[in-house]
Amino acid sequence: MPEQSPTAPEKLSISRKVIIGAAFTLFMLGLIAVTSFMTTRRLLETSRKVADRHEVLLTSERLLRHILEMENGVRGFILSGNDEMLVPHTHGLSFIIEDIANLKRATMDNPDQQLRLGRVQAKASNAMEFFGDFITLRREKGIAGAAAAYNESTSSARAADIFTQMSEDLLEFDQVERRRVSDLVESLDEIGRVNTSFVGGGTSLTYIALLLACLLILRDIKERRATDEQLENERNLLRRMMDTIPAQIFVKDMNGKFARSNTAHAQFVGRESAAHVEGASDADFYPAELAEQYREDDLMVLSSRKAQLDKEEPSRDFGGQPVWLETSKVPLFSAAGRLIGLVGISSDITKRREDEEKLVHFADALQRSNEELQNFASVASHDLQEPLRKIQAFGDRLRSRCADVLDESGRDYLARMLNAAERMQRLIQDLLQLSRIVTRAQPFERCDLGEIVRGVLSDLEVRIASLNATVTVGKLPAIEGDMTQMRQLFQNLIVNALKFQSPGVRPQVSITGSILLNLHGELPTSQHAAPLTKVCVTDNGIGFEQKFAEQIFGAFKRLHTREEFEGSGIGLSVCRKITDRHHGKIVAESEVGKGTTFSITLPIHQPQTS
Repeated sequence: MPEQSPTAPEKLSISRKVIIGAAFTLFMLGLIAVTSFMTTRRLLETSRKVADRHEVLLTSERLLRHILEMENGVRGFILSGNDEMLVPHTHGLSFIIEDIANLKRATMDNPDQQLRLGRVQAKASNAMEFFGDFITLRREKGIAGAAAAYNESTSSARAADIFTQMSEDLLEFDQVERRRVSDLVESLDEIGRVNTSFVGGGTSLTYIALLLACLLILRDIKERRATDEQLENERNLLRRMMDTIPAQIFVKDMNGKFARSNTAHAQFVGRESAAHVEGASDADFYPAELAEQYREDDLMVLSSRKAQLDKEEPSRDFGGQPVWLETSKVPLFSAAGRLIGLVGISSDITKRREDEEKLVHFADALQRSNEELQNFASVASHDLQEPLRKIQAFGDRLRSRCADVLDESGRDYLARMLNAAERMQRLIQDLLQLSRIVTRAQPFERCDLGEIVRGVLSDLEVRIASLNATVTVGKLPAIEGDMTQMRQLFQNLIVNALKFQSPGVRPQVSITGSILLNLHGELPTSQHAAPLTKVCVTDNGIGFEQKFAEQIFGAFKRLHTREEFEGSGIGLSVCRKITDRHHGKIVAESEVGKGTTFSITLPIHQPQTS
């Protein structure tokens, strides 16, 4: 199988580009939406954590405040003995326990914070126990006893240490939580920046992609519009061409309905325009038998998928007149290779058929004429020559026996009669020779022109010697031809070259040959570039004016009187008939007093039609 050339990549259609652009846009919007949703969740989660940390800080501050209030209330009670000063101490422990519990729940993910809260809780219990003892002494012994006990012991130092340690633990706790809040705030900022960058970049990319897609689609629409305009122009041109063509052109679908028609076809079936033909079938225009025949031809073309070419068939025009059509039908395929109908073209050949019939009658008449001519030639060769022979015989007897009794006028009349009879016999023989070129032609065979010319020169040897003539022969090729007629052709030309000479001039004859190709239509009957031979016979004779170059090939055409040169003037006519039969040509080139050249061009191989 022949190697198939690589096909160009298929170009995306406008609809596909729109779908791809829309899909990319939806994908990008979906990706942006999903990313924004996830980012928002992270922001909300981080914000909640920040709020939780702030709540922890508030609780830690409230815990420290409760501890300080409890301490200040106990000190105030010891100094004043006012029970109202013990309210923070009485309720403070429950607040402290609740705050510590809340802080522990909020910091369960941080063991260090849990440990600090444990120490604060233990120290708060110690502080409550420590202050409880002094409250009891204050109630029992008064301010003096409580103050003496407080001053004597290390209670003041212990109290200061407890509150200092609790404050330090809570401060460390606050610092850790504030760092966590700071980290969470930074995380919020980072998430916001990433989200803003992604959303902005995605939106910009989507906008650029949409803009690019719009530009591409607009370009494709412009190209599509230009293509549609070009296709429309081509369709209009095709329609005008179809309507201009005088032949009938039509397109049929698989059901035999006319899908297209030109003006000639519409007029033939009697419709105003091609549009009135489309959708109809043959049954709408022709008799049933003729329409059925056309449908059978259509089905044969469609089933075999082979063209039906130049079928001559009878038909009828819309007026019912019988005509002859030459119709060709070719299967029609879609771009995908699917059979969709057929294309037909019909030409009215009624005139040609009539001419062909006339030509047949003319050929028959010509055949009969040739047969009659051949019969005439037979009669002329026998019946017409017999009286001439008798005239010549009795004339010779009269001259031999009665010449003495005839006076000078009688002998002159007798000589003229015998000369006329001899010329008449020679004319009849020349006419027979001319007619026998066709009637007694031999089949073509291989002819060695060089050998044929040497044979002719051998026959003319005595005459050549008597004239002291010089005949030179170059290399001549072999061709397909009638050997007898080729011999006759060169004999006539050589004899003419020896005959038409000025008195006292030694004849010089040259015969040369060459091979050439039929490139410029040298022989219209031969194929292009077919091999040809060109043989030139050149003499140094009297020549003639070039204006007579065609006249000399006519039968009995003479440029000189019989007294100057003998002959009937039929030899060159025989040469022309021989070259015509061999699908060649012969031409003469001459100048008065400078000799003549006869050029014979013949095909090496005879055309197949010969």
